[in-house]
Amino acid sequence: MNITQIDTRLGTDSTFAFSNGNTLPLTGVPFAMNYLSVQTTPEETSWWFNPNAHTYCGIRLTHQPSPWIGDFQHFTMQAQTKLSAEPSDYDATKAHFAPHFLRIQDITQNVLTQACATTYGGCLQFSALNQEKLWFKLSAPKMQVIGTDASTLLVSFKNFADCEDPDFTMFTAFKLPTSATLDTLEIKDNTLYVALNCVACEIHFATSFISTTQASLNLKRIAADDFETLCNQSLQAWNEKFSIVEISDNNHKNVSTFYHNLYRALLYPTRFYELDEQQQPIHYNTKDKKVASGKLFTNNGFWDTYKTSFPLYSLLWPNQYAEFLEGFLNSYRETGFLPRWLSPDERGMMPGTMIDALIADACVKGIATDLMPEFLEAMIHGAETISDDPKYGREGLAEYLKLGYVPCDIHESVNKTLDYAYSDWLISVVANKLGKQDIAQKYQKRSQNYRNLFDKEHNLMHPKDRNGNFTSDYESITWGCGFTEGSAWQNSFAVYQDFPGLIELSGGNQKFAQTLHQLVNQDARYNVGSYNMTIHEMREMAAQPFGQLAISNQPSFHLPYLFALCQEPASTQLLVKQLLTTCFDDGFTGYPGDEDNGSMSSWYLFSSLGFYPVTPGLGQYVLGIPLFDKVVLHLANEQTLCLQTYNNYPSNNFVDYYRLDGQEITTTIKHEDLIKAKKLEVRLQVLPK
Repeated sequence: MNITQIDTRLGTDSTFAFSNGNTLPLTGVPFAMNYLSVQTTPEETSWWFNPNAHTYCGIRLTHQPSPWIGDFQHFTMQAQTKLSAEPSDYDATKAHFAPHFLRIQDITQNVLTQACATTYGGCLQFSALNQEKLWFKLSAPKMQVIGTDASTLLVSFKNFADCEDPDFTMFTAFKLPTSATLDTLEIKDNTLYVALNCVACEIHFATSFISTTQASLNLKRIAADDFETLCNQSLQAWNEKFSIVEISDNNHKNVSTFYHNLYRALLYPTRFYELDEQQQPIHYNTKDKKVASGKLFTNNGFWDTYKTSFPLYSLLWPNQYAEFLEGFLNSYRETGFLPRWLSPDERGMMPGTMIDALIADACVKGIATDLMPEFLEAMIHGAETISDDPKYGREGLAEYLKLGYVPCDIHESVNKTLDYAYSDWLISVVANKLGKQDIAQKYQKRSQNYRNLFDKEHNLMHPKDRNGNFTSDYESITWGCGFTEGSAWQNSFAVYQDFPGLIELSGGNQKFAQTLHQLVNQDARYNVGSYNMTIHEMREMAAQPFGQLAISNQPSFHLPYLFALCQEPASTQLLVKQLLTTCFDDGFTGYPGDEDNGSMSSWYLFSSLGFYPVTPGLGQYVLGIPLFDKVVLHLANEQTLCLQTYNNYPSNNFVDYYRLDGQEITTTIKHEDLIKAKKLEVRLQVLPK
């Protein structure tokens, strides 16, 4: 698909109360340090863009991964012909929001603005349509002019949302036209106005978290290229990623939705390192408050992305995956713990240390093998060390080690227990690969701790007190009360390491399937529980006609595929097909819930290809149902994999057969077999076998 046809406003029509993605329309290059967007409100809020608004407050340089996290460094840029602190008007229907390019016509100021972004900066092109001279308006809280030199303006920003370093600073260098007046600059009401003294110009800019010298170096590397050149370079960067996947299908809407989701999957994590004069990677260590060598990445919550985003990178961009791991290992070296939620540094949000899944999944797939001995040490450290700072490590670890579960008086106790048990298994996976069988056996045994919270009366997980008693006020549709962003229905099946064991506990395949049928066939009711209010995830679950499935949030991503694991593949196929075709599109309301840093997009991408990584760390995919007639994947091992689907009609919701290079397969396929194969064939039919 042509990159210029991607509308980055996908999923942006969201509010605090209801999410259709909670995304932002970001322009830049894949996995960049900065992105550009449009700001439509002058208010200080994390919901600063509305796709239906007609107000325009400028081009925003942003680092915001989610409205729930906030923007740790930002500023807005606007050209004006008449100085004004009020928002302008723009016609959103005539604006162009593309991954590599922004075009906005400011109706109030009568200025055409075009913008593109590079990894560390970008370029703005302004044209006064009424031929009046332009002013450059720069707005941000905690902004300070550091200096000027000829046509260069140096500014610092300290508007972070949260950080280990209270003085964490972003430095920015602007190359203005030589006609600009820079001798009398003053910031008033968080705004700086610079007279450009021209009717059209280009402004280059670059940022740095290290120093003004580094910002100037980053600017120097792009300042000689004009707007068109930089825009084409950005376009080329996107095309390089997109060219890996070629789709042939008559349903153009589905194809468009796929590539829109591919765009979203290529945004996070973002780069947090820069290149010094010798082109060597350096970054700012916020913990020790100094510059350090090596790579670093940020803006990623592993609880969201370990299920889908990183398995996607392992398939399509394994070299990029290895680079991410190199950066995350530096986070461990600097803080003493593997990261949980980075933005810009540790936020300590969500249960579990789910980066363990990234490490083990890479290990079994042969990615970044040289890093695995140190990663194993880091994983074990997190599994055994009680941190003085609750942002790091496993919360409730002392109780988990003593009782074999996290008790109910500790927040999100069930999810923590299940995540820790899964991570214990992930440690055993890496230990086995490294030939450390004694370590593997210890953590393999500990991974069975999930059994301690299984309630056979309900066939669901149930919180326990410190004395080993199930709580008395349990109701399966009650949210919170031991569960994270859901109830027992969404969170009881997070036993990725041992689905055969969970099925056995449930009474076998038939009984387990009955529980899954009950999950999707009951009403989407909920009690607010310990949340004490209706949160947006509750509304989003209720808005979709799939009972308690809640594909709107990450805990449920694997649930449709569990039918296949208890010998009911037809239910998986029907559910996945219905979810793909009814819950997703390429518009402003394109998602059934928070997209979360590429995680929901990657669920769509995997599911539409016809297979899904239910258990990261196992190195296999569970088969579902493909959406397209033909997909060609150009893999990193120089292998071309063709995914061919026959009888692909809307009426055909079930699979007749799967064949990998002519050999029929059922239920699962190994990653190593998939990346070596030349052709995966699927035939669809009207009714299940």
